Amino acid sequence: MPRAPRLHDAGLLHHVISRGNDRQPLFKTSADFQKYIDLLSQARRQYPVKIYNYVLMDNHVHLLIEPQKEGNLSKFMEYVTKEYAKYFNKTYDRMGHVFQGRFKSFVVQHERYFFSCSRYIDLHPVKEKLVLHPHQYQWSGHGALAAGKPSPLTLDVHSLYGNLGATTHERQIAYRGLVTASMGEDLDLLDKRVCVLGDKEFKKKMKEQRT
Repeated sequence: MPRAPRLHDAGLLHHVISRGNDRQPLFKTSADFQKYIDLLSQARRQYPVKIYNYVLMDNHVHLLIEPQKEGNLSKFMEYVTKEYAKYFNKTYDRMGHVFQGRFKSFVVQHERYFFSCSRYIDLHPVKEKLVLHPHQYQWSGHGALAAGKPSPLTLDVHSLYGNLGATTHERQIAYRGLVTASMGEDLDLLDKRVCVLGDKEFKKKMKEQRT
């Protein structure tokens, strides 16, 4: 059965999930987390994408990104996964697959689902009972977005986030409110190669682009 084509068009927002093979750990030490962060930074210089939020869990990764050029999403993720797999296998003297196949991408309607996705990413370590509050988790973008803390990965500023307030401090307070007040819609992250997070009109538009 032929694969459904991916949507990589510049300007489309994507919620990307990449998992360890057979759900095995991707990161065992702080150095592993930092290596993946470094590769994200290297990859986006070579294949420009905007990264609005992220979280690195023990055995999977969530990214909220927007490719700046047609086809950059696949190139960006391929670079990161291949280079990290080489690092991981060499570091732990092992062979074989590190990641579980290709990444999954969910095309996101900016206006309706941007904050829902960002909040989902922030709260994932809480959901997995790693921390009690998202600001306690080091390997995510929450600290930067909600409190202006230095982030291991420099984030791009989405216009919707920028519209939360007139100053950086106002935007951080408003964003914290969006996260802690349990706002946003539940995300239907189905186990599909392509999924669209948006209203009926947006989904119809994305379906037409794939045909």
